[in-house]
Amino acid sequence: MKGIRWIFVWGVAFWVICLGRALAQDPQFTQFFANPIYIAPSYAGASAGQRVILSYRDQWSVIPNTYRTMSASYDVNIENLRSGIGVFALGDLAGDGRLGTIIGGLNYSYSIPLNASLNLRPGIGFFFRHHSLNYDRLIWGDQLVNTPRSSTTMQSLGKNSVYDIDISTSILLHSANLWVGATWDHMLRPKMSFYSEKARVPFRFSVFGGYRFIIRSLYRRGIDQSLSVAANARLQGRFSQAEIGGYWFKNPLMLGLWYRGIPLVKDYAGSDALAFMLGVRFTRVQVVYTYDLTVSKLGPGSGGSHEISLAFEMPLIQRGKRYKPLQCPPY
Repeated sequence: MKGIRWIFVWGVAFWVICLGRALAQDPQFTQFFANPIYIAPSYAGASAGQRVILSYRDQWSVIPNTYRTMSASYDVNIENLRSGIGVFALGDLAGDGRLGTIIGGLNYSYSIPLNASLNLRPGIGFFFRHHSLNYDRLIWGDQLVNTPRSSTTMQSLGKNSVYDIDISTSILLHSANLWVGATWDHMLRPKMSFYSEKARVPFRFSVFGGYRFIIRSLYRRGIDQSLSVAANARLQGRFSQAEIGGYWFKNPLMLGLWYRGIPLVKDYAGSDALAFMLGVRFTRVQVVYTYDLTVSKLGPGSGGSHEISLAFEMPLIQRGKRYKPLQCPPY
């Protein structure tokens, strides 16, 4: 275990230097289906009324001080304006150096009916970003040359904090059971490096979609049993990855299986994990837990990853003549 810890400390130090070359990628969730606004601003307001979603992820849980990510979002469907507005916040903490990321923003979407069963939702998001690092907690290579370990280093240190703004745009086409969309993130190429002003976060392009097969629907209870399949693919700089899988819903139980990586492509480093999903969905509340079984070269010694999400929907009473937009199918 000590060996793994030292490897990770060296890795974080190397990553900090590499940030100057814009090699970093964004935090990600196994439950992309439970973080819709993080996928695309078009999902803001894509519900019956108001919606609150909380998520927590502990990646590689056995290795000390690895990646821990939390997110929270609130969005509301304003039927009279055919619009959706949402706020989103994310916090990510990694490594002994407390490499931190805070993202917060405002999202807007507009519902365009194409026909009685198909809607188009363009969306846009504006974000504030903050990255920080505690250099006092890092251990550099020249500190390990002598025994006992030196308390000082000759390594030049960068900034402790980096601030910037960002914009994302998206498009979502959906019916009551089908959804497909695309997102362009980091349109302003925000700063992320602690060393170089020229280093910028690369564009991230995402394509996602899915379909819900209705197995049984009851008059009073609505959909009682269904099978949903979904996929989410991302490209960011030289990094690419995809999730594909699905879940079976039998009111109120949800069981699912997901694969993260690049299917059918051998010798590709993106093969990462199998995720097992267990959850419950009621009329207003949904709770989902996933466990990632690592299948990459890191192996099961990492402890895998744990993730849990809580979603709560509330009706919103709106007076006057209302436009009734077609609702997106639930994940």
